[in-house]
Amino acid sequence: VRLGKLTRFAAFLRDRFETQVASVRFSLVIIITSMLLTEHVIACGWFGLGSIEAANGKSWLTEYEFQDDTFFEQYTASLRWAFSQLGIGGTDIEATNEREGTYSLMVALISLVTFSTIISSMTSLVSTLQNRRMEETQQFGLLRRFLRVNNIETNLSQRITRFLQYTYHQREANSHDPYILDYLSKSLQAELQLARYSDCLAHLPFLDRLLTSDGRRVQENHIMQTLAQRAVAILDSAEDDLVFCHGCRADATYFALHGALRYLKGDDPSRVRFGQWISEMCLWTEWFHVGDLISVSFAKLVAINVDEFCNIIATAGAVQV
Repeated sequence: VRLGKLTRFAAFLRDRFETQVASVRFSLVIIITSMLLTEHVIACGWFGLGSIEAANGKSWLTEYEFQDDTFFEQYTASLRWAFSQLGIGGTDIEATNEREGTYSLMVALISLVTFSTIISSMTSLVSTLQNRRMEETQQFGLLRRFLRVNNIETNLSQRITRFLQYTYHQREANSHDPYILDYLSKSLQAELQLARYSDCLAHLPFLDRLLTSDGRRVQENHIMQTLAQRAVAILDSAEDDLVFCHGCRADATYFALHGALRYLKGDDPSRVRFGQWISEMCLWTEWFHVGDLISVSFAKLVAINVDEFCNIIATAGAVQV
């Protein structure tokens, strides 16, 4: 029962890890812990059987003169016997009666299956971990060589390397869409995208009314799902990246999910507050930026493409105001 609970609890914790490497390491710990618990149960069974048989006559406790030892010494002797059934270490203790012989045979069969399974699982996990590390080392080695051969200046090389390290580990954390989502129906994909971005979209008053209106009609719901699927995208921004600059036509409005952004208008820099859409006016009229938006740190932004937004709203009379 405890092993079953451990398995369920381990699966629960494994889903909480953000990277596959951390999940693999945790799986290795769980395998080793499960093996130790299994050996503990086998040792307890061997110790209990010896204690029962000692009261009735001959047992391994009496044969090897453990009956007068402390409980800890008897338990460690049982544990050494249990590990010896896996071929780990050795002990002189053997079965001394029919029941102990039967138990030894059962444990040998269990150990045969358990040990081969554990070795196979650990080999697979360690191989996966090594492959991940080798891939990362190889890719960043090729990157450094590329930057060196092309005489890229040091400052730009460092910015590129830091950003790729950030995005690489973000990919490892499965922050991007897992490919299994491709098997979803179009309707479910649209619902998923709307649920994914609804908190951000709700900061736009027009879209918030559509999201929170009582008795939202099927057509309005479909339009919101289409917007989330076709017009909304995630953008990654590196340190000192220019998101947009003064005088350029606005082709998207942005919402900062995390990271620090600085808006420069003339000589007056200001930090972008969380929960604020940037350059929202481009959704309603042709707009040219009057300042520069620069990322201070690695940032992740939600962007609504203006052309897609206008095309979708233009075909939906029910949501036009």
